[in-house]
Amino acid sequence: MGNGARETEDGDQAMGTIQGSSGQTKNKDYSDLDTLDKQEIKLGSGRDAIYGEANKNAVKCVKQSSPPSQADINVYLDFVKDIENYKRKLSTIITKTLEHKKNAARKDLMIGRLSKKLLPMVLDEKPRIFYKKNQESKELDAAFTLLVDCSASMHGKMEETKRGIVLFHEVLKSFQIPHSIMGFWEDAMEVTDHYQPNYLHIIHSFSDSLYQNNGPKIMQLEPQEDNRDGFSIRVAAEQLEARREKHKFLLVFSDGEPAAANYNQNGIVDTNLAVLEARKKGMEVIGTFLADGEVDELADKLMQNIYGKHRILVPSVSELPDHFAPLLKKLLLKVI
Repeated sequence: MGNGARETEDGDQAMGTIQGSSGQTKNKDYSDLDTLDKQEIKLGSGRDAIYGEANKNAVKCVKQSSPPSQADINVYLDFVKDIENYKRKLSTIITKTLEHKKNAARKDLMIGRLSKKLLPMVLDEKPRIFYKKNQESKELDAAFTLLVDCSASMHGKMEETKRGIVLFHEVLKSFQIPHSIMGFWEDAMEVTDHYQPNYLHIIHSFSDSLYQNNGPKIMQLEPQEDNRDGFSIRVAAEQLEARREKHKFLLVFSDGEPAAANYNQNGIVDTNLAVLEARKKGMEVIGTFLADGEVDELADKLMQNIYGKHRILVPSVSELPDHFAPLLKKLLLKVI
């Protein structure tokens, strides 16, 4: 999928579950990952289970971003300079591919403009000696959503993660591709037995993602508390499904471990089911694991259980642009 991605056999079903915890999660225990049995979690038909049975008490709370401060603008401009080389290379590749497609003629047709090569009139019973030039069209008919894990375990990673988010925004904006960027977390301090507030911090919506001066709002993403990944993925997929674009991509930046109230036994299975549901609706869902050191086999197994082979493993968040740029290139070339 990109530099550093390790693809193994398809893992589109969760192979096990993992013990999560509320609050900041510093120590990850994956020792039983291969031995735990798969649990079946079915989507309920009732209103309470619209986002999965494991999330029947979860409540969507939307937080709008604020106008960026001057400090946010200054940091953003520094990040734009940092990713300029990646953006320029991507833009060159995509632009050349678009121009090639635009100028390439469709050949060997039954009707159209007469070709200079008329030999088939003599050799073929039904000669195809016409061609047509490609017309202008919506070349990049796509929409993207980027979900960013804002749990407490993202402390120490968020600032560098923003560099990758800036790359995402700047590249898509340059090609006028609508996209949304949302941070997600569960507020552990407000959780009760029947109420689990899950916040979606709207940095960019589809309607304003192409505005010239909105980029600095990315700087408002900050680590918060827990992460209920399956719930947030379903909410994001619901919004993306409503788009009219032909190609739809849902990307998730996370440190890999779902951890929230009453989510400790089935977080991985529920998140995997959310991914599968989105894929069945025609979306491409790709997970990016953000590590703070070398990615070990168990962390890879965790991401495989959730996202299958459609995952990227980033050993250090400082290397995120190096791993993320090839992914953007691959996805954009798909829609040309």
